[in-house]
Amino acid sequence: MRAAAAAALVLSVLDGSRAAGDPPGAEAAPTAPARVPEVDWSPDEFSGPAYDDWLLGDPFRLVPRARSQVVRRYPRGTPLQGGFPGRRLLLTFDDGPFPETTPRLLEILAREKVHAVFFVVAGRVDETPLRRNGRRMVQQIIAGGHVVGNHSFNHPHLVSLAEEGWRQQIQRAHAAIFSAIDYAPTLFRPPYGHFNGAIDRYLTYRGYTRVHWTYVADEFRGRSPEVMTRGIMEQFAERERLGRNLGGILLLHDSHERSVDCAGVLIRRLKAENCTLLDAGDDDIWRFVDVGEFFQPAGQGGDESTTASSLPAAPAVLEEARRWCEEHAGELDEIRRLDDIQVNINEDGFGSVAGHDPPDEGTTEP
Repeated sequence: MRAAAAAALVLSVLDGSRAAGDPPGAEAAPTAPARVPEVDWSPDEFSGPAYDDWLLGDPFRLVPRARSQVVRRYPRGTPLQGGFPGRRLLLTFDDGPFPETTPRLLEILAREKVHAVFFVVAGRVDETPLRRNGRRMVQQIIAGGHVVGNHSFNHPHLVSLAEEGWRQQIQRAHAAIFSAIDYAPTLFRPPYGHFNGAIDRYLTYRGYTRVHWTYVADEFRGRSPEVMTRGIMEQFAERERLGRNLGGILLLHDSHERSVDCAGVLIRRLKAENCTLLDAGDDDIWRFVDVGEFFQPAGQGGDESTTASSLPAAPAVLEEARRWCEEHAGELDEIRRLDDIQVNINEDGFGSVAGHDPPDEGTTEP
């Protein structure tokens, strides 16, 4: 009897949904569609051809997880470097997060209604008990409306490593950031700005957009926030004298109190500068923008134009700038007193402002 029952069970499986007791000619009952769990997810682990490799490989090697937040993503774009039309400035902060300084920076940015990109050293947000504060910080960065980028796992000179080494730096950082904030970064800034052709191709393969800088603050020689800000302002003036686009990307670090203070001083100084521009009838005022303002998909855009272009700000931005000037009219002279500080931007630490030549197989300017 047991053998007969087992045989009937096998026949029922082979013959679709027909029951074991049905006669051979009976019509099969309709089967219910297979139930597959529905999960709201997107292929965040990879944004480039690497994701196709994952689909063709072991589907259980990486389990997609639900997206917990709507975040802005900029995969596989033209590298961001050099200048851009209009007085548009993208703030970027490297090497964090730091529980001692990053929270105050986030407060300043929230007060001034400015968004930024934080290129994090992912070893600071790794999933270990010692990094809990760093993980909380990077989650606060996202909650504040900012963008998080990959700055390697522990900030080595990538070009000094063997291929396996620099790949691990990118991959481990990618995984640590994803673990901390539940979405995969798509912006990458090489430590020290150094990379080569192999690294660049791998970044494209992984779906990254490489981001460099146009302006840099002198942060590592004990400069005061006011001197650092003056150096940045002088870089703006030098690019204008050279006839280059003023818009660009500013590199700061949230590792020092003076750098955090510099961000606040600079924002207010540029808002005061807008009052002068508006009085002169110039609608191309300084405004702090999201990275999406400069992002272009791969294959679009190109080298920076050798002729500067203006780009008037939107009416709402102009109106907000006028309102700020009215509300702070009594503070403008004090804010502009910063201009009395003399700096020499040709000194080490302030960086070059003569433009940025895309690298070949070598490195970029440090």
